[in-house]
Amino acid sequence: MTKPARIRLDEHEIDYVLLRSRRRTIGFTIGRDGLTVTAPQRVSLREIEGALQQKSHWILSKLAAWAERPRQRELAYESGEMLPWLGGELRLQVEPRGIRTTLRREGDRVLVTVDPEASGELRRRAIAGALARHYKREGEQFMAPRVAQFAARLDRPLRKVVVRDQKRRWGSCAADGTIRLNWRLMGFPEVLIDYVCAHEAAHLVEPNHSAAFWNTVARLMPDWKLHREQMRREADLWTWD
Repeated sequence: MTKPARIRLDEHEIDYVLLRSRRRTIGFTIGRDGLTVTAPQRVSLREIEGALQQKSHWILSKLAAWAERPRQRELAYESGEMLPWLGGELRLQVEPRGIRTTLRREGDRVLVTVDPEASGELRRRAIAGALARHYKREGEQFMAPRVAQFAARLDRPLRKVVVRDQKRRWGSCAADGTIRLNWRLMGFPEVLIDYVCAHEAAHLVEPNHSAAFWNTVARLMPDWKLHREQMRREADLWTWD
């Protein structure tokens, strides 16, 4: 059950969402939409507010950090729009001509032709689909060799690298040695792509996120912590959906 609530922390009035669950302790989550508190059914509102007061410094600092982040930019798939590409940008140009949707790159410009009869959501989906296919093709050529290099450094067999649409994950590593990567990674700087490739290659050695796993990542990329934090910041700037 979800319940909106408010509390005063120091000099700030803070709105939060209260969720009741079967968990045994009170938990706090802070994100783009603010503060969410998850508490057991048996815990009273007074106890919840007491826990909030105890964590007030942490809560206020995290909320302030989120407030400073740029709002996520949603792509509209219209001419003149700038698309993320390897840490830089490509300019999208849409031309309504022909029946088939086509795409070609000209330097830092992406030209997409679309059926003049297509409009609204149909037009948007056609352009988005063409761009996704392009990013996927380029991603396969760009990222697969990087993963292979990291796997070779760890002396572990790599079955194959698959670049595909993954809504919730940047990458994954299957037990058979297949590594799957999100085509949206092609919008990030090369060093962050390398971080994800190294991360997934490390799973060829350690299938979990134990200390041994992170030690393996450090063998491939000693400054991985910096790149992980940058990845988290960069990931909030774009949405492709």
